Amino acid sequence: MADQAELQVMGEKTLHHAADPCLLAYCPSMELLAVGCIDQQVLVNRLNGQRVYAITQKGGSATVTKVGWKPNGQLLATAWSDGVVRLVGAESNKIVHHIPVTERDSMEITCLNWASNLTHSRSSTTKHARHVPSWKDFIEESEDDITSDLPRDLALIDVESSMPKLSILPAGGTSEDIFSSRASLDGLFRGFDPRDNEVVDVMIVGTADGRVHLSIYDSFVIGSFPPPLCASGPGKSGDRLVLHASHKAYSTHSLIISSLHTEGGLYLVPMNLRFVSISNNFLSLIASKSTALQNLLRYINQVLILMTAEWKSTQDLPSRFLGNINESLAEKNCPNIVQSMYHQVATGHTIPAVKEWLVDELAERGHKRWDKAVTSGLENLRKLVHENMLPALERCSVILSRLAGIAKYQGSNNTVGFSSQQISLVIDTVSCLTLVSARILTYTVDEIDLFGAFSTWLRHEIDRLTSSGTSAASDDLAENEAMIDHGKVLLYIQTAMNNSKLAAFFQDATSEDYQSQWDGVEQELPMFELLDSQLRKHDDGQSYLEGLPKVNSVCKYLERQANVVFQQIAESERRNVIFGRPVQLGTDGADVLKDMIVCPEDEKAFSTYVMMAKHGANSLRIHRVSTRIENGISTNTSNTATAVGLGDGVIKDVAFLDETSFLVLWHSKPGNIPGILRLSYQATSSTLSYVSPSEILARNPPLAKAPVSYAFPTDTAFVPDKLEVRRSRSGVKGLDTARICVLSKNRLRYRVMKIPNGSNRSLSNEDVQMS
Repeated sequence: MADQAELQVMGEKTLHHAADPCLLAYCPSMELLAVGCIDQQVLVNRLNGQRVYAITQKGGSATVTKVGWKPNGQLLATAWSDGVVRLVGAESNKIVHHIPVTERDSMEITCLNWASNLTHSRSSTTKHARHVPSWKDFIEESEDDITSDLPRDLALIDVESSMPKLSILPAGGTSEDIFSSRASLDGLFRGFDPRDNEVVDVMIVGTADGRVHLSIYDSFVIGSFPPPLCASGPGKSGDRLVLHASHKAYSTHSLIISSLHTEGGLYLVPMNLRFVSISNNFLSLIASKSTALQNLLRYINQVLILMTAEWKSTQDLPSRFLGNINESLAEKNCPNIVQSMYHQVATGHTIPAVKEWLVDELAERGHKRWDKAVTSGLENLRKLVHENMLPALERCSVILSRLAGIAKYQGSNNTVGFSSQQISLVIDTVSCLTLVSARILTYTVDEIDLFGAFSTWLRHEIDRLTSSGTSAASDDLAENEAMIDHGKVLLYIQTAMNNSKLAAFFQDATSEDYQSQWDGVEQELPMFELLDSQLRKHDDGQSYLEGLPKVNSVCKYLERQANVVFQQIAESERRNVIFGRPVQLGTDGADVLKDMIVCPEDEKAFSTYVMMAKHGANSLRIHRVSTRIENGISTNTSNTATAVGLGDGVIKDVAFLDETSFLVLWHSKPGNIPGILRLSYQATSSTLSYVSPSEILARNPPLAKAPVSYAFPTDTAFVPDKLEVRRSRSGVKGLDTARICVLSKNRLRYRVMKIPNGSNRSLSNEDVQMS
């Protein structure tokens, strides 16, 4: 071997519980490392070992199976044995999204990975580095100097960022945790960066039944696809996705499928995402706005649950009080409590049964409970409508108007998956919900005012009936009575006390009412004018269609309408996911170490390199599958391989470092001394040749000549056993140097190290013999 350079330790950490070597993930944009431990916690640590947060599954027996960072580092995906992928922000353990990837309650997730792809408009101009001007450039420059795509630039203006932020919801109870903190809410509703329109992030998930699940832009689900290999029929193939790789410039991704029912075991299958290569200019915008709309509907649903709970809290205690006194009055053949109280306000005379109830049963303590229940409930209801529901609906309208504009601008192009007519109907339903919410707010404010007068009068009556009769007490009572608005008291007794106008919005509608009165909605007819006319009848005390104003019914229909649009968008993308012809690579096994990378050849061609080595062996094999793309469809043009022996020692792990070299975690003999070997895998010289895989299998691999070798700092207690690589990102400050994380054999320690500077130069000067 050549002279060894010592690896520079950037940070290390001793864990309380052993780490799972399959659950290491280095953040691609920040110095954060996610480590899954055997106690089913996923720890997110900084480079210095400081814990940022820990992720645990509350309740149940689900175990974490895979972890992976989004390319921009803003989200961490954790896959669990219950078949759900949970997305967590980079700075908080609040779960941002739940993505079920299987219909079964329990299903192992065999692969999870993120990838970024340049959209068609960006990738087509990348090679020429053409500057696409924005609307700001258009304003600043003269018409002769610049030509701008004005419709596109108007569509990309981030209107939502200029709107007030959504208010957080009360923590606990029925609220999702994600809505109860400012940081998590801002992360969920982050603004759309126009630069995101040039890139689409794809999350690929493989499950134990062989299916491949795709989603884009955080959580917009494209769909689940049957096993790309299906030797034994659907659902019986035993195929599993075990590895994924891609390059941002190509819409074709490479999948490694392990098959239990075919000879050979491992196959490389190209997956063509034609919705990226043939996409319109608004793919990322549509996906991001659809995701934002989905999140807003989740938020609205939580607000509705809280609103209903607050309204019920204003009714429960008063209804018990009034129910008790009505029973007593009925037994004594007296008028009900509404008539009795109206009589009491108008004449000052109190029926004996009512007096007994006010003095002995209700009294001061009962009045305080009544006042607190109604006042706090109505005030909370007012805040929820004013500060949460209406702002959320306003955001929905803005997003829908954006989608409607895209649909109109696209014209006959059906690649967006929805029509302007569909979006108009959803906007109509949002307007209906806004109208209902505005009425709820108006009635709530009115009831707060009327109940305030009623509560003051009720307390005065209790004090009057329990008064000692002294002149001082009489003077106080007279002074307090002068402050009472008896008109409001009478109005409250007649209306809100026993028959609140808010009941029209919160009481459950019968199935007959719902079925008969929502027929027009089911026939996709605008409902706003009909709802408005029915609410006017309700205001005037006339007979109206009682099923229409129910806020729960309107919300359910809005969600159903939106889901139809989401499904059609996903279906339009799903039709453009095509799996290519598989390429057989070799045998698989629990002890086979694997890694894969995609390297560009030209604008329409790339090569996929798959490295395989048995754990404990002293040689490895690299397959190269060359692929060409035409109109978004890939064709495998060649399948070659090479092999290399590493001499006297054993391989512990392998990983691609970049588009020219790979790393081997190596224990050399004698002495079992650990180190890192860096070798080139590109066929750029006469010393390296890729030939038919059958030729490679028929010969013994030649020894590599003088690979670049890195030594670990001397520490007999730390025995390296697992390698995790964060590849460098050229041109990005702080990310232009590759990092490696090495896990110890006992799984209780890990070290983060930096590849020494000048390693690229050293590698290029070495003569590495491979055949």
